[in-house]
Amino acid sequence: MRSPFFSFLFLLIGFPNSFLWGQVNAVDSLERELKHITDSKSSSETSVDTLQVQILLSLSEELDETKTDDAILYAKRALEKAIKLKFPEKILEASFLLGKIYNNTSDFDLSETYLKKALAIANDQKDYIYIGDCHFYMARANLIRNNFPESIKHLNWALQAYEKINDKVKIARVFNSKAILYGKQSRHDQELEYYNKALHSLDGLESKDAEWLKHIISTNLAYNHLDNKEYKKALSIFLDSYLKLKEEQSNHSAGSARGVGASYLKLNQLEKALEYFNIALEIYKKTGNKSGLGDINREIGYVYFLEKNYKQAEQYTLEGLKYSTQIGELESIKFCHENLARIYNESAKYKLAYENELLYKKYSDSMFNIEINNRVYELQKQYEFEKEKELLAQEQLQKEKASKVRAEKQQMLIYIIVISLIVLSVLTAAIYYNLKENKKQRKIVEAQKEMIQRSLYEKETLLREIHHRVKNNLQIISSLLNMQSKDVKNDDILYLLKEGQNRIQAMSLIHQKLYQSEDIDKVDIENYVKDLTTFLSQMYIGDSKRITVNIYAHKCKFDFETAVPLGLVINELVSNAYKHAFIDQSQGTIKIEIESLGDLDYELKVSNNGIPLPEDFSMENQKSLGLKIVSILSRQLRGSFEIKKEGKFTTFIVMFKNLKLYKKRND
Repeated sequence: MRSPFFSFLFLLIGFPNSFLWGQVNAVDSLERELKHITDSKSSSETSVDTLQVQILLSLSEELDETKTDDAILYAKRALEKAIKLKFPEKILEASFLLGKIYNNTSDFDLSETYLKKALAIANDQKDYIYIGDCHFYMARANLIRNNFPESIKHLNWALQAYEKINDKVKIARVFNSKAILYGKQSRHDQELEYYNKALHSLDGLESKDAEWLKHIISTNLAYNHLDNKEYKKALSIFLDSYLKLKEEQSNHSAGSARGVGASYLKLNQLEKALEYFNIALEIYKKTGNKSGLGDINREIGYVYFLEKNYKQAEQYTLEGLKYSTQIGELESIKFCHENLARIYNESAKYKLAYENELLYKKYSDSMFNIEINNRVYELQKQYEFEKEKELLAQEQLQKEKASKVRAEKQQMLIYIIVISLIVLSVLTAAIYYNLKENKKQRKIVEAQKEMIQRSLYEKETLLREIHHRVKNNLQIISSLLNMQSKDVKNDDILYLLKEGQNRIQAMSLIHQKLYQSEDIDKVDIENYVKDLTTFLSQMYIGDSKRITVNIYAHKCKFDFETAVPLGLVINELVSNAYKHAFIDQSQGTIKIEIESLGDLDYELKVSNNGIPLPEDFSMENQKSLGLKIVSILSRQLRGSFEIKKEGKFTTFIVMFKNLKLYKKRND
């Protein structure tokens, strides 16, 4: 077991971020770009949102080591937009990034929640990079909390994923974590074996990620020098690492500073040890790493203990215990109780010393019992056995497939020769017969086709003429009502004549659209509503008011049976808005939305921001003929009618069905 006061090793949180090469400029540039896109107006809202998601994710990645609170906010905004866009790739990326950041800050429960979401999507998409990364960070959380069986299980799954894509750097990263796991169990032979495996995996690689990982492994090996009492050698490695990472101000640089402090402590240079421990403490405060804060506070407490400053020693150790307890890091909790037992013993607080000594032994027993060690060994051996078994099974399967393919090819060749001779004979006889029959059939089909086309044309022409005549007859009725209204002096009767004209016009437009349409059976509802609202606008307000009408019909088309009642409903609701909602207003907006809820069900919304309905408004007590007509027609359309208040808008909602399709399905 490593020294209880220097248990930290680099678990390889990730690879170096761009801040090493000018993070501040990158963040400023991304934030300017985000502001520009947010402020600008684009014809494609989806493309703008997609670009915003990518920039938010890039900002989060830039800040995940230095400003974790900002990084979390950016990632959450990206996730929210990605969910809204139903963009699984970006939902995966944002969920993983949140899991990784919370992992780095030691908020392991939150980390696991987001990593599991990301893993589910990655498994669906067979994205082995993300599958491996999710398992890697779950393994890291369990390793820190000394749950070795779970840690080794996730590391093995991560290794399987990385091997599928032959990512040697990430394979080396898994080996590095396995080495740390065995080091925590004082199984130093296996520890060195996996460090060497990691370095071997990186042989010949010169990428930045590979160089970074080599640096991490060499730093981890420095703790072996501390165990072997080669303190100056360890100090040289840690100091070199810290100087390289000093400007980074991340968890990595804090780890290097801790290593320097640990080396000075072994050399009994307490003042220098405290200096570097405090540097690490300040960095951990910035990054919010609870695991690091727990360890470094405990280590500073130990230095004060050696200086016989028991008050400061107790204060820092208790602070470290608080953070370690929050995240359930058993090893650190154990060392805190050991440290406190020593402090209280020297302070003559023997009861507290005894209690902490008991707690130290309790956590020691729970961590390193034989069952856990055997379980780790069993899982490792099981993985190696399963992997070897899988390889043998694959080889055997390939041999069987090759043998089967050869046999099938030989048998197939015989079948082909025999069948070819038979087919050739049959084809020769059949071709001549078919040529004669085809000639006869072609003439018959062409004659029938011509007859059908002529019949269809005649029926379509007749149907168009019917719609045309119905439209003309309705226009005549409308004109008669118009002429009659000129002689009427009674406002109530005039109002009723005007209402009748509107309803006739609504039906007339349906017939007009049908005989003008290329598709005689369907009405383009968007064009129909535009013409209807234009007519109603001239009828009720003329040019005296500026009432904007926005129509969103999403290219809906309906047959005559559905279009007529639907047109009358729209007529009643828009007329109602013109008559009542904008009496005292010179401008406003009417929105008409028709949205498909499937191939059968539709939703009509007619909204206006005019005078709202009274607070005590009730459909049951209404005497308005228009709303009664809407209610009746809604039932005719096999739907429902309701009224809602949405912000400044009063919204009339009609749920309805495509009647032709509804009747067809229910016949």
